[in-house]
Amino acid sequence: MTTTTVVTPRRRGAVLLLGAQWVRYLSQIGGMIVLARLVGPAETGVVALAATLAGFAAVLGDFGLSMAALRAPTLTDAQRTTLFWANALIGVLATGLVLALAPPFAALFGNAFLVPVLALLAPAFALRSISAQFRVELNRSGRLGRLAAAELAGDLTGLVVAIVLAVLGGGALALASQGTVAAGITLALVVVLTPWHPGRPRRGSEMRGLLTFGGHTFVVHALNYASSVTGTLAVGTVANDRAVGLFSRATQLVNLPIDQLLTPLTRVVIPALADAADATSLGHRLARYQTQLSYPVLAYLSLFAVTAEPAIHVVLGGRWDAAAAYVPVLAVGAVFQTLGYPQYWALVATGRSGLLLWCESIGRILTIVLVVAAAGLGPFAIVVAMAIGQAVLWVAAFLALPRTGVSSAVLLSASARPVVVFAIAAAVAAVADASFFTPLDAIGRLLATGGVWAIVGGAALGLVARRDLRSLWGAMRRR
Repeated sequence: MTTTTVVTPRRRGAVLLLGAQWVRYLSQIGGMIVLARLVGPAETGVVALAATLAGFAAVLGDFGLSMAALRAPTLTDAQRTTLFWANALIGVLATGLVLALAPPFAALFGNAFLVPVLALLAPAFALRSISAQFRVELNRSGRLGRLAAAELAGDLTGLVVAIVLAVLGGGALALASQGTVAAGITLALVVVLTPWHPGRPRRGSEMRGLLTFGGHTFVVHALNYASSVTGTLAVGTVANDRAVGLFSRATQLVNLPIDQLLTPLTRVVIPALADAADATSLGHRLARYQTQLSYPVLAYLSLFAVTAEPAIHVVLGGRWDAAAAYVPVLAVGAVFQTLGYPQYWALVATGRSGLLLWCESIGRILTIVLVVAAAGLGPFAIVVAMAIGQAVLWVAAFLALPRTGVSSAVLLSASARPVVVFAIAAAVAAVADASFFTPLDAIGRLLATGGVWAIVGGAALGLVARRDLRSLWGAMRRR
């Protein structure tokens, strides 16, 4: 019986993974711009609505086993094989369940076109479940460059196929095909690039600890999924497909850097935290990650919040203008989400899955209740409810964090300066925009407001964040 030990990601591999993620991010932005010109808000809304059901397969298909395998100090070959078959079986069953539910789901919203859209969306999640253990193996063995190449190739291929189909008039079906094509290409590549391959299913492997941690993580992810799609479902209930499309696009634009950066960063961070000598060392590492994460993400959120109207008009076109109204409130919620990630990493790295479940349950359930209560007031009230839920999540984790041995004050201190810097920049730029730049055309307004933000933000960085800038520069040079 062979046993593998998790390898702390090599610096070069980690940089390749994160670098590839930024390429994926830029390609997603470019693809979004192109597809927004080819596929309108109403068709985008149909895909977003279908994704609320199809996404269930992604949550159920993983069952928290990837994170359990990623943080385990050692895995036997029998455990890895069992994890693979468990992921594959659950993923296929979950995808089948989504396909079976497609007709009643379409009837519920009075849109028969949801059925073919779901038929294209659902297979992606079975494919990702089958590839999960291969991706974990590449991660655990430190082969992050291979993992980055496989995921980037899959994403780019899916994007190209979606654009070609959209040009040919595919509309919503073009968008729905993107994820399935990407997942299929990624699966094929990780199978080729991973030295390990699963054997036949077998009994006798010790799975209790992995399943317990995975079960808690699954419930956390399920709550996260439920709270995130409740907003889309609520908008779909009280408004038309166009409103769903606008809401979905605004959410996607705000969350894109978070989704593209934090998922791969978690793969790098969790193994790197596993060998921390004690709680103090763990806290220092988390504080460093908090600083390195906060500056680029909060800078984007701050700038986008004050330039959303002209930016969306220039980049996506006039038919998407109404999406800008949601961006500032969504950005506030995204700030709390970003600041909460190091808390999440601390709970996962210390194996406190039960505590993590408690924290998530409070925030996610409250978010769902608030969204449902606000639905009658319209889409904007739904967005406000979602932002409040993110703030509650951060507070719950902040209060629970000391039970891991990590001081909440350490992470709060690490995030305070970037929050202050970019809040000041956003506030001054917003006042300048409202006072002087609103009459300008979209490009002129975007440049003027963005220029004020850059000047004020740069001055604030020089005044209060010079130590952080030196730390960030040093980290960039080491990489």
